[in-house]
Amino acid sequence: MNYLKNKKILITKSAEDCGAVFNNLISMGAQFIYFPTIKIVPTYNSLDLSGLVSNSDHFDYIVFTSSNSVEVFSKLVNEYKPDLTRTKVAAVGETTAEACRLHGIYIHIIPEEFSARGLLKRFSEIDITDKRILIPGSSISSDELKNGLSAFGATVVKLNIYDTVINDPENFINEIDSLNSIKPDLFVFTSPSSFNGFIKILNLDDYKNYFQDRIICAIGTTTEEAIRNNGITVNIVPGSYSLRGIAESIATFYSKTFNVA
Repeated sequence: MNYLKNKKILITKSAEDCGAVFNNLISMGAQFIYFPTIKIVPTYNSLDLSGLVSNSDHFDYIVFTSSNSVEVFSKLVNEYKPDLTRTKVAAVGETTAEACRLHGIYIHIIPEEFSARGLLKRFSEIDITDKRILIPGSSISSDELKNGLSAFGATVVKLNIYDTVINDPENFINEIDSLNSIKPDLFVFTSPSSFNGFIKILNLDDYKNYFQDRIICAIGTTTEEAIRNNGITVNIVPGSYSLRGIAESIATFYSKTFNVA
């Protein structure tokens, strides 16, 4: 069934980030617009940061909450070479876990629900009293996980190793011109920052009207909440908070719509 034929789908990721995940949708006629609204800027040049990473083997657990945190932290590990053989690793979801595997990092913990809440539920089943836990991430990441783990009795260090900044609009001149004349049928936002970045890059004042009658997909509940807080309806949230989960959810959504029609 070509129920995706000529459907234009904008995702706030680069084609490189997406890889072959959406090939099945493309084979069914979907047309993807890759629009990475944010970029990652490492912040690991400070002396304090390098010292902490050098001693990261003193931690019982390292918790990765995104593939970005894995990518940047892996560079730090290669540079400062801490001994992590006794440190257990937790990943928030399958995409993050896959990034760990690509860097040779063994995963000990992955929750059933790919979210901070899911990780906290998993850690609630483990005695982490007086355990030291390192959470490398961005400067704007939520404190939900840190606070939750601290409540379980752990000593938690949240390490800011990168900043999330809005991409330069000059990198999207052709895409912006296209979006001014042709609006996508579906928008996929992969983080609250990617949503905010899209609004700013397109300089949307009346963004509620802009998204009216369009399908909105959020990668998870945190992104969904951020979008809804701006008065915009979210139509799709995958059960698996990953790019693969997004692909499956989009196919299911349009399949049901096609059958109803």
